[in-house]
Parts: sequence; structure tokens; C-alpha cells
Amino acid sequence: MLLMYFVQIIQAAPMHFDRYDNYDYWKVTPEVILCQSQSIFSKQDVEYALGVWKAKYKRIKVVERCSYKTEFGKIKIVDGKFLDESHWGYTSYLYADVYRDNRSVRRFSAALVQLDRNVNNIDLLIHEMGHAFGYNHYDSHYDVMNSMKDYWSDYTYTYPY
Repeated sequence: MLLMYFVQIIQAAPMHFDRYDNYDYWKVTPEVILCQSQSIFSKQDVEYALGVWKAKYKRIKVVERCSYKTEFGKIKIVDGKFLDESHWGYTSYLYADVYRDNRSVRRFSAALVQLDRNVNNIDLLIHEMGHAFGYNHYDSHYDVMNSMKDYWSDYTYTYPY
């Protein structure tokens, strides 16, 4: 029984990779920084989230504390200290609009993933990491990137994040 519960906790919501549009890219391969004292998630959680996105990072740097500012070449994972109270998670970026492959795209240079410390659902981490990689909301189906997904059974307010 305990094993079934554990599997349910770490299993991510459905994803529709074949339907996601993402032509955005990073200027450099970003370093993923987990700000340990500012996050409820562990290094293993971040590794899992990166694996779901099929992101191949050799290492995740774990540091005790981070600033709440974006830094070139880094995806930082911090708490939601400065989030509006209606947000449980939010990702901000530094990017430039560029023209590539006959379309306008974003070239990322930094991202800051902010997650409320009261929410430990792995889907929220996966969702916000998706934004850090340039994925937009996908509202056509029940999906981890759906903007109106209810991540917590006892929390009924749906929100854009």
C-alpha cells in the first residue's frame, strides 16, 4: 500500500509533447541552481522534473541561498517570497526577441522559478520548469502545462501562472 502511494506522488500529470509549440531557445545551456533553504523541493525532485522534460543536464548545483534576481545562464529555483498571493508558482525570464528559422522567437538568457513553499506537488515544479525551457500553456487537454489545472484537491481557485 505504501508503495502505491509513493508512485502516485511522483507520477506527473499527462503531457502532450507532440502538440506543444516551442521554438524558443537558450543563448547558452543554462545551469540549474536549486536554492535549498528557499525551496521545499529536493535535488532529486529537480532531477525528476528535468527528466520529464527530457532535459539533459549533467549537474544541478545546490546552494544554500540565492538572490531573487535573474542571472545570466542560470535557471534558479527559489521560494515564492515575492509572489502575488494569487500565485503558487511563477517563472520570470530575461530574453530577447529574435528572428530564427523564418519566425520570431525568444532567446532566453536567464530564468527564475518561484514556487510557494506551502505547495509540494511535483506537477507545479514540472510546469514552471516547462516555462523556464520556453513552453507556453497548453489548455486543450488535462495537461501539466494547462493554465487552469487544479493541482491540489482541496484548493479550488484556478489561476494563471
